[in-house]
Amino acid sequence: MVLAEVRQLNRPEPFMILMILVSSSVLLALSGCMEDRNDGELDLMIVSIGPQKEVVERIAKEDAEIVVMVPENMEPHTYSPTPNQMMKVAEADIYFEMGSGIEFELRNMDTIRETNRQMDVVDMSSGIEIVSLEDHGPGRFDISNRSGTERDGTDPHIWMDPYSMARMADNVLEALIARDPENEEIYRANHGSYMEELNATIEHVSSVLDEFRGRSFLTYHPSFGYFADAFGLIQVSVQEEGGEPGPQTVSALIDRARKENITVVLVEPQFDSSSARKIADAIDGKVLTADPLASDYMNNLRTLAENLEEAFNDG
Repeated sequence: MVLAEVRQLNRPEPFMILMILVSSSVLLALSGCMEDRNDGELDLMIVSIGPQKEVVERIAKEDAEIVVMVPENMEPHTYSPTPNQMMKVAEADIYFEMGSGIEFELRNMDTIRETNRQMDVVDMSSGIEIVSLEDHGPGRFDISNRSGTERDGTDPHIWMDPYSMARMADNVLEALIARDPENEEIYRANHGSYMEELNATIEHVSSVLDEFRGRSFLTYHPSFGYFADAFGLIQVSVQEEGGEPGPQTVSALIDRARKENITVVLVEPQFDSSSARKIADAIDGKVLTADPLASDYMNNLRTLAENLEEAFNDG
């Protein structure tokens, strides 16, 4: 079946040889580590995107290797694993999936699971509320009103809410202890240290943005809805159903920005930001680059809050 598809694509013979070699290497790697799969040691763990790395790295033992599947400069909607990454999957002890519906996982998790059936797969989103884009806003400003039982939403960017990241940290801790109970004391100590720093980050971001509660910002790709909800802001998306906005949409956004005094436009390094920059020029707004896929999660949140504070004050 695979060879037939390759011939239909008119791939050269070297391509078929490479695919066979890669598949064989993955199988060999998997068979080589099966004997040690239940030894309790957690040497290699994999996460889908950068923001997951920090929490897993901080709670796990110091000598554990954490591999990120989607590089920071790549877009999860379109990225596919490389052969080298799949070889890492074959050797991994745990795969921490985000579990919130990011496109990379929707397209690749079945293959990842099949590559290493001995590997634990942990859903980091367990117990976290997942909502749709239209559900963000003032109705979700109060964190105490969130039950965590709403799971049918279509906005996967849950990690941008640090309160949700705290729950993810708990999920990571439980998974590590379940797999390696002998090192429970280490994991609990690491988790406690991480939570102290995360809570300090939440307090800092809250203090920076508190005076701007109710303010809106534009963003090309709607990655910041959960962040906005957590700190009393309102996200307005430039993208139209995942694609470039049409002229009427751009015109309407410009009118809305002027009426609501929206002066800040967020752009991401993974996307073409030309439409967002045109809107910023039209409203004499400030463009901020923000990366929701950055691996230095807490520092990234602090930087985003401080940049928003400066931009809001300028506006």
